[in-house]
Amino acid sequence: MSLDALIMLAGALVAVMPFLGFPLSWQVWIIFLLGVIIIGLGIAVRRKGAQVPERKQSRGYVESAPRTDEEM
Repeated sequence: MSLDALIMLAGALVAVMPFLGFPLSWQVWIIFLLGVIIIGLGIAVRRKGAQVPERKQSRGYVESAPRTDEEM
């Protein structure tokens, strides 16, 4: 499962937690732990994104040979 999917799953669990029937004292701890997990996964996604080398920025124009009359 990807990190993005785990973040969505943890967020969905936080959203449905009030409807699952757990005692209030359990809900507090479960939501706290899910929050810590979401923070950790967010940090992992951010670090993973920082490791990808950035693409060279375009100068706003295409570097190619001019078209001839035959190509038009």
